[in-house]
Amino acid sequence: MNKIITVFLFFLLLGCGFSPIYSDKELDKNYNFSINTINFSGDNSINQNLKNNLIRYSNTKNPIKYDLNINSSSKKTIITKNKKGNPEIFTMEILLNINVYTDNELIINQKLSKTFDYKNKSNKFELRKYENNIKKNLSKNLVRDIIKLLYSRK
Repeated sequence: MNKIITVFLFFLLLGCGFSPIYSDKELDKNYNFSINTINFSGDNSINQNLKNNLIRYSNTKNPIKYDLNINSSSKKTIITKNKKGNPEIFTMEILLNINVYTDNELIINQKLSKTFDYKNKSNKFELRKYENNIKKNLSKNLVRDIIKLLYSRK
């Protein structure tokens, strides 16, 4: 009997249509702004990742138009070392300084950052590939934060 009630409640909750207000799907459906221009400075690989993810929000026919100036940087820090002094764990931090303009007026000046800790690899080529993948994923997360920032600016 308990199994039937549990299954019934499970399907009842799934069918109610609940979705978080700031979920990525809702943001992609309901954004009411367009990004006119994006000026980048700083780390080129981060800037390319940001550009690839922000491009879908540009050149739309939405009434609110934003111009973005983004200064990016990344910092790799050694957290722990082994007995020989070789690094064991690193942290990667991506920092963004974002200025948002509308009609040549600064409306948002925000600093965003994301960090990730990871273990060292003996193969330096694999370590470099892994670090590039980390930068790409952190950049995607920062793009979500930028879109949420612009979306909440209604």
